[in-house]
Amino acid sequence: MQGMNGMSDDRSRTRPPRRERRARTAPRSRAGGEAFTTADGRTLFLRPIRPDDVEALRRGFARLTPEQVRQRVFHRMTELTPDVAELLANVDPDKGAAYVATDAEGEIRGEARLYVDTNVEGAEFALVVDPELTGQGVGRTLVRRLIDESRRRGLSELWGFVLAGNGLMLDFASRLGAKREAVPEEPDLVRVHFDLRDPRIGADD
Repeated sequence: MQGMNGMSDDRSRTRPPRRERRARTAPRSRAGGEAFTTADGRTLFLRPIRPDDVEALRRGFARLTPEQVRQRVFHRMTELTPDVAELLANVDPDKGAAYVATDAEGEIRGEARLYVDTNVEGAEFALVVDPELTGQGVGRTLVRRLIDESRRRGLSELWGFVLAGNGLMLDFASRLGAKREAVPEEPDLVRVHFDLRDPRIGADD
């Protein structure tokens, strides 16, 4: 035992103990994905949505505030049912794409998706972020991924509908370069849109 302790002591002079080395390793997500850091220093992981995200989507929805739900679906909704979650987790790649930001445990902390409009060279987008992480850059990371994906598909515009009273979302979209326009006969809605032909849209700050 003394000989083993002595060997351990010698090694400690040249490299940190195993526990310390492990602490220095970058966090990894159980669900995989591309790591990014939030404004407050948390590590999240960006990846496409998967069919096995159904229950994580439902848990993420349950963490939203009632106002967030209303701003996302434009009406009150108390639960994301299994059937709806199943549809959201299984995206037809010809019709759209969806991405999630997860924590290291695989919990969904943000979600963004686009729906391609086959009649025009554009897509509609939707975004929601865990209330604990609003203002931390999660939405910006997700929308930039949607912009990249839209350009990859050769689309020229990405747009979304926002409640006129949702000042935070309207300001967020404007900071990313989106323009606003009124929606005829829908005074409670604002259409925000990104001109993907403009190289400044989605560019790093």
